[in-house]
Amino acid sequence: MEKLVVELCMGSSCFARGNAQTLAALETFLKEEGLGERVELVGHLCLGACSKGPNLRIGETTYHGLDTACVLDLVSSALKEMGARA
Repeated sequence: MEKLVVELCMGSSCFARGNAQTLAALETFLKEEGLGERVELVGHLCLGACSKGPNLRIGETTYHGLDTACVLDLVSSALKEMGARA
């Protein structure tokens, strides 16, 4: 089964700007929805765009300055898209 890779910047700037909360929310969301086998969460020390943070990458696309709700929506959408391709 193909996994959706969600990479979060855990560098101090992004972590303080919201990725700490985003990580916790993603872990809860994946557990509650039973999606842990479909998503791989990866932490990075830096995604190279500190001034635009918090930063994360889903698949090949890097996102900047998103709040937790937006991230959860993006992950849900990406999973639906993956399901449509399967």
